[in-house]
Amino acid sequence: MSVAATPGRLREGARAVLGNRVLWIWTAVWIVTRALMVVQIGFWNHESGINYQDVEFYRNWSDTLAHQHAMPVEDSWQYPPGAGFLLLMPRIGIGLFGASYQPSFVVLMLLVDLAGSGLMALLASRTGRSAGVWVWLLAIPLLQANPITRFDLVPTVLTMAALAVIHRRRGWFGALVGAGAAIKVWPILALFGEWDRRRLAASAATAAATVVLTFVVAGILFGDQSGFLGNQDSRGLQHEAVGAMPWYGSLMITGTSLPIVLGSGSAEIGGSLAGTEALALKWLGLLILIAAALWWVARDRAIRGGRTDLADASLSRDFVFTVMLLQIVVSRVLSPQYMVWVIGLAAIVLTAGTTRLARPAWIAVGAAVLTATIYASSANMFIRNATLLVAALDAALGMIAVLRSGSHQSWVRFTSP
Repeated sequence: MSVAATPGRLREGARAVLGNRVLWIWTAVWIVTRALMVVQIGFWNHESGINYQDVEFYRNWSDTLAHQHAMPVEDSWQYPPGAGFLLLMPRIGIGLFGASYQPSFVVLMLLVDLAGSGLMALLASRTGRSAGVWVWLLAIPLLQANPITRFDLVPTVLTMAALAVIHRRRGWFGALVGAGAAIKVWPILALFGEWDRRRLAASAATAAATVVLTFVVAGILFGDQSGFLGNQDSRGLQHEAVGAMPWYGSLMITGTSLPIVLGSGSAEIGGSLAGTEALALKWLGLLILIAAALWWVARDRAIRGGRTDLADASLSRDFVFTVMLLQIVVSRVLSPQYMVWVIGLAAIVLTAGTTRLARPAWIAVGAAVLTATIYASSANMFIRNATLLVAALDAALGMIAVLRSGSHQSWVRFTSP
């Protein structure tokens, strides 16, 4: 039964979540954990100085956007034009408060993170399940300072918001998906969650209009926008990707060092074999999208045939989470900040109603937590990627089982802490 169809349950859940001052606890946890993230940047470390990581690149790119009125041309610029507008936003802090670009960017990401926390708290108040809130509050800081020195929080929170309103507000759903995709392409996967053809058409049109508007405005202000497509296509097999597991396995067994080369601004596995695998992974990603489309068609037919249980919004969120996990597993690139996506969508799955994917969601969270240790040893990198692979396969098998099951009653129910 859909959570939305049980208002009594919603009221009971809201009282259970909010009646014991848990909001104050969540607020305190957010303040403490985010303060620790800020400390890791080194604001008070006078010996080694402040380490803003990628924010330094963002500042240079924002200078190019603001002063040269052009998109960055280096190979490391691999983002849609919406990312350019996002990187200009910290300059508002420079004008209003006299702050420099780097701390303004960090503050902006903290505000986005706070919005994500608020979204999860609101969703928990509706469902009576708070696991996702705790996942967001506690797992994000375990990625150290990465979430607030990168901008992946923004498309992640936009996608989380889109999934929170899926099936209910098609205009908002499409606009949020489009806004996320205009910054990083992956949020477009959320459209797979909408099963109703009319709502999907309206949402896709809104998302497309949002993306097109972003490209048009960026084209007027900054000229050609096509550079990021070529830069993305030329990426090799990044050494952190799941596809690099054979090389790490060989390193652990034989001691053979990884053939690391620098490409597109990151460390990649060198050699013809790695290049062939990178090409194969690219096509495998396309096959996953085709398989996701076939699953969508099968779901649509089943719903039209009377399987109303498949119309539940929680299944839509599960499916988007699954497609995202599979795409990460076959991606040629797997930077640590990608785990922000995993944490965000896992938090939604664990909070937004009855779900079959509790287990793979928790496994995925475990993989995100392990990310903090991947540079300590090759074994840690291998284990993290293997954990992520298991989560993706488990989720995929769960989605196949949903279509084969004859009743919504067979779904695994769980109670969040």
